[in-house]
Amino acid sequence: MQLLRYVETYQGSLNWFPNVLYGFMMSISVYLAAYKNLDASTDFLEEKGSFGVIDEYDFIVVGAGSAGSVVANRLSANYSVLLLEAGGEPHPLHLIPLFALFLINYEEIDWQHKSVPQKHSTFAQNHRQSLLSQGKSLGGTSNINFLMHSRGNPKDFDNMAEVVDDPAWNYDNLLPFFKKHEDYIAKPFFKYIQEGPDDVHGYGGDLTIQVPPYTGMAEKYLKATEELGYQRMDLNGRYTEGFDYTYTPMRFGRRQSTFTAFLEPIRHRSNLTIRKFAHVTKVLLGGNESEAYGVRYNHHGVPRYAHARREVILSAGALNTPKLLLLSGIGPKEDLEELGIPVMQDLPVGKNLQDHASTYLGPFFINESISFNPDRDLTSIRLPEYLTRGSGPLTSSSASAFGFLATDVAKSAGESDWPDVQLIFSGSAICKECDRFLAKSFNIKEDVLMKYYKHAKGRDGFMQIVSNARPKARGDLRLQSADPDMPALIDPKYLDNEHDLKVTIAGVKRAIDIVENTTTFQKLGAHFTTEVFPGCEDVEFRSDAYWECYIRQFTVSLHHIVGTCSMAKSPENGVVDTKLRVFGTKRLRVIDASIMPRVPVGNTNAPAIMIGEKGADLILQLWENS
Repeated sequence: MQLLRYVETYQGSLNWFPNVLYGFMMSISVYLAAYKNLDASTDFLEEKGSFGVIDEYDFIVVGAGSAGSVVANRLSANYSVLLLEAGGEPHPLHLIPLFALFLINYEEIDWQHKSVPQKHSTFAQNHRQSLLSQGKSLGGTSNINFLMHSRGNPKDFDNMAEVVDDPAWNYDNLLPFFKKHEDYIAKPFFKYIQEGPDDVHGYGGDLTIQVPPYTGMAEKYLKATEELGYQRMDLNGRYTEGFDYTYTPMRFGRRQSTFTAFLEPIRHRSNLTIRKFAHVTKVLLGGNESEAYGVRYNHHGVPRYAHARREVILSAGALNTPKLLLLSGIGPKEDLEELGIPVMQDLPVGKNLQDHASTYLGPFFINESISFNPDRDLTSIRLPEYLTRGSGPLTSSSASAFGFLATDVAKSAGESDWPDVQLIFSGSAICKECDRFLAKSFNIKEDVLMKYYKHAKGRDGFMQIVSNARPKARGDLRLQSADPDMPALIDPKYLDNEHDLKVTIAGVKRAIDIVENTTTFQKLGAHFTTEVFPGCEDVEFRSDAYWECYIRQFTVSLHHIVGTCSMAKSPENGVVDTKLRVFGTKRLRVIDASIMPRVPVGNTNAPAIMIGEKGADLILQLWENS
């Protein structure tokens, strides 16, 4: 506290802090590489004595991400578990929420998947390729996401139960698995939370959920939405249309990933072996029934094998899990034969790929100095404030409020109670280096953002993200080679249909209404930028044609990919059954976001954790009763 008082006294003379921070972030790859190399070297020295050994465990879990960390935690309480992760320890900077936007697209911590060039979108991105980030460390994508804990709408899960013809997957039956790990401490903020048996939240669990200590302009935004008739409501409950503060996995101002919540507390459990820098390249299948008995993996570049006495569980994420199945001979027969991969099972692996194509809308400008302006507000006080109190703007991932709404498209389809757009509010101004940071984070051409933001830097304002929450686009993932080190061909097919474009334009107009047709924002002089987005100069500004151009230019992935190993009633329509067992195989399951037949309207980290809980429960029920 003495340090904090000292800095408070002298902070006026220490306005160099933003420049130092920007300089640090511009060279962050150096620090990430140094940290990873030290971690890898230490791990190699500790593990090299076991390189010639074929280990055997009750369960092998591939991937220590949002779902895999949960599975390993639950199973290792009673069984021996080998958890294989291609990355290493999460970097300490992951703990600071404000850095979320700037810690993606680095090879040390991110798989850096990219789409194939898109025909109908991502025109402002390099080579028209969308960055599809997936975390590569213990904790996976929960280390690098934007800390939004959004379960999805109850109808998402009721629909899923209908599709797979199994009520075990409806909202009411999945709710206990959402609540099981939750330690919900946001309650004082929300007077509309239900008490008693109707309470949809959990308390005292592994993962702390709260509203960030720093919410900036979020209250202004929420008041504006109320002016337009939207209700404030619990968006992790039984909601329809509404808005609220964001809910984040955070404790004392630090990010809570699935590593910090589920692995770190139990990593020395005798039943659990965590093997880092272990890239699994094949599931070992034997006999006519394709029975999984182990995996082949490269450990620090050394080929190794591990055997499972009970099951092999794939939790490598919605991009790496289907790739691994394809490499193992499970997938579309024609595709596998073309690459010379022996076909073990003919299943639609990699099909039905879905994602939230999202448009960054803004900047919006205001006449008062109340937004978070990094150039002005990142004073030297912020670091000790964060370290000693767990407060201040470093606790915000910049997404401070969000909401769901049903456009006229949804209402005309009789789905007014099932939102089709998500809006995310970021009360941050464009800083002087933001164009470079955003270009890196989203694979966008730097010159495009430099031109678009040239008059925005340092001006008070904010952004909104418009996400098409229930897209019709169905993409796919295919191998281009039998070489596991070759990247897969990933085609999300963003905006390849009129429906998705129409919904996104409707969402953009609703977002602008919140700003330009409310007293709350008009008192601040709020308005959308008059800068024309590069590439859209030939159409009338703010016409439907302009919004179409803007959306096709400035649409990015929110990294919410699902569906590539879909759960289904039959192998003709999916990859796993409702017990998450791969059709046509034995002792092989998929437990991650890839099993969802449809992308939920919200973010996917919370559903992935729930799937980890549900999958672990299915396994324990089987083996404890057998």
